Amino acid sequence: MVLTTKRFEEIVKNRVEQELMTRSAGFEKDLAQKQADITYLQNQINPHFLYNTLECIRGEALNEGMYDLADTVKALGSFFRYNVSVKGSVVTFEEELTNLKNYIEIQKYRFKDKFSLKIDMDENDKERILACMMPKLCLQPIVENSILHAFNDITTGGKVTLKAEIVNNNLSVIIADNGSGMSPQQLGRLETLIQYEGSEQTGDHGVGLRNVHRRIQLLFGREYGLTIKSFVGIGTFIEIFLPVRTEWSDEG
Repeated sequence: MVLTTKRFEEIVKNRVEQELMTRSAGFEKDLAQKQADITYLQNQINPHFLYNTLECIRGEALNEGMYDLADTVKALGSFFRYNVSVKGSVVTFEEELTNLKNYIEIQKYRFKDKFSLKIDMDENDKERILACMMPKLCLQPIVENSILHAFNDITTGGKVTLKAEIVNNNLSVIIADNGSGMSPQQLGRLETLIQYEGSEQTGDHGVGLRNVHRRIQLLFGREYGLTIKSFVGIGTFIEIFLPVRTEWSDEG
């Protein structure tokens, strides 16, 4: 049989089509497997699974009369829901305060009577303060810093005070603790870490504060952010300074 040019082209064409079909089938199989793997991983961290599980634990705790545990589990579910929500990067002060209260509820179950939280707001401006916009997850990292570092040497009597007021159309939120405080050298290193991203750091002390400070400045300008004062044996005072904004869009 003579292999004509036309016949040769048909053979090549058929081989190419078969090869493409084979590769396509293999590609689709690999893609399906990868999609299945991704779905599996997503299911492992499905927030609804977490919330439903926590609610089951809370129900069991209530049935057993373990009301403190039930309240803590409820706070934990709300805390996770707030942290993983895709609502946006800017929220109201009221939303931040609610998240902070949930965090405190969780930590008080863990640390019992090690510390307490007091919230002080100017009653005349309370509604306006609660409506102020601020970066999400501003308050909790600062209070966490106090709990994990300022109260290292005590088992009871720690106090965290949050005072919020409007001054000259700016929002001032001062978070103070009565912890061990910092020496001028320690305070200087912390301020350097917060102000300069490339600064040398040890551990995670201050990284959360730097994150809050940078996000505030990116959103509102360099005249805003965190200011820190600390005194050995007295405590640490951190001010969050923001413009009063009660509306927000993606454009700022």
